[in-house]
Amino acid sequence: MNSSTAALAGARVLEKTRVLVFALKAGGTAKTSSCTSLAAIIAQRGYRVLVIDLDPQCNSSQVLGYSTFRDGQLGITDVMKEQAELKDAVVQARYQVDEIDPEDPDAAYELIENLYIVPGNIDDPDIDEAERLLNDHRNADSYWIRDGLAAMDGAWDAVLIDCPATYGRTTVTAFIALDKDVDGEVLPPVLCTFKEAGALVRLEKKLHEIRTQRKYITKGISPEVKRILACAAPNASYGTKEHFKTLAELQDAYGELLLPLVHWSGEMPKIYRDDCPVPIFAPNSMPAQEYNKVATALGFDRRT
Repeated sequence: MNSSTAALAGARVLEKTRVLVFALKAGGTAKTSSCTSLAAIIAQRGYRVLVIDLDPQCNSSQVLGYSTFRDGQLGITDVMKEQAELKDAVVQARYQVDEIDPEDPDAAYELIENLYIVPGNIDDPDIDEAERLLNDHRNADSYWIRDGLAAMDGAWDAVLIDCPATYGRTTVTAFIALDKDVDGEVLPPVLCTFKEAGALVRLEKKLHEIRTQRKYITKGISPEVKRILACAAPNASYGTKEHFKTLAELQDAYGELLLPLVHWSGEMPKIYRDDCPVPIFAPNSMPAQEYNKVATALGFDRRT
C-alpha cells in the first residue's frame, strides 16, 4: 500500500454495513455452520450479504460453493498479499445441483440470490500461512479488512466473517474492523457439548486487550461481545446430563446475552457433503427454523 493509498484508507469510515464476526478460540463450535446458515437466511430476507472466509480450513467457502477454484480465480490470500483488493475477490455464493461436467463445472451450480463470499482456496499453498503473510511487512497491514470493507461501504447490508479457532493476526484483523462507528459485534457460537465458559472468558479477555491498546484507542477500535449463540442445545428428546449442565452454566453466566437456542438435527452435518447451507437444502429442519429465530433476534426482519 503506497502512502497516498494509506492516507485514503485511514480516512475511510464503515457506516452503512453491519458486521458480525464469528470467533471463539475452540474448534468445532459451529462457527461455520452459524455463519453460513445465518448468511443464507439474511440473504433470503432481502439483504445483500457478504461472507469473508478467514479460516484456513475454508469450510465456509466449501459450503457456499467454492470447494475448488477455477483457473485465475482470486481468493483471500491474494488480498492478504496485496495482489488484489478485497472487492476484487468477491464472488456470488452458490450450491451444487447437478453432477460436475469438467468441460463446464460452473453449470452444476445454482447461484444464491443476494449472497456473496470472499472465499479461501484450500489448494492454495499460502492458505496455511496466513499468520506469516500478515506478519510480513510486505503484505496487508492490520487494517486490510476494515479498509477493504470501508471501500465498499453501502454495497452490503451485512458482512459475516468466519474466523479460525485462534486469536492470531488473522482473527485480530477481523476484530479491528469493529470500531465505534460500526454497527457490529463479535458473535461467538458455543456448542452445548462441554463446558464452554472458559473459552468465552478468554475471548472477552482478548477483546479487552485490543480495546485498551493505545494504537487502537486512537482509532476508536472497539470489538465487543453483545450476544452469544448456543448451538446443539439439548431438548426433551436429545441431550446427556453434560449437555444440560453446560446449557445451565451458559444461561446462568450469560443469560441476558443468549440468543434463541439452536437445536441440532441429522441435517446439520450434511452441509459439507452437499456443499450447501442447511436453510437452503433443508429449510424445514430444526436447525434452519432455529437460525431463522436467531436472524430475527439480531434484527434482520424480512424486507418487503
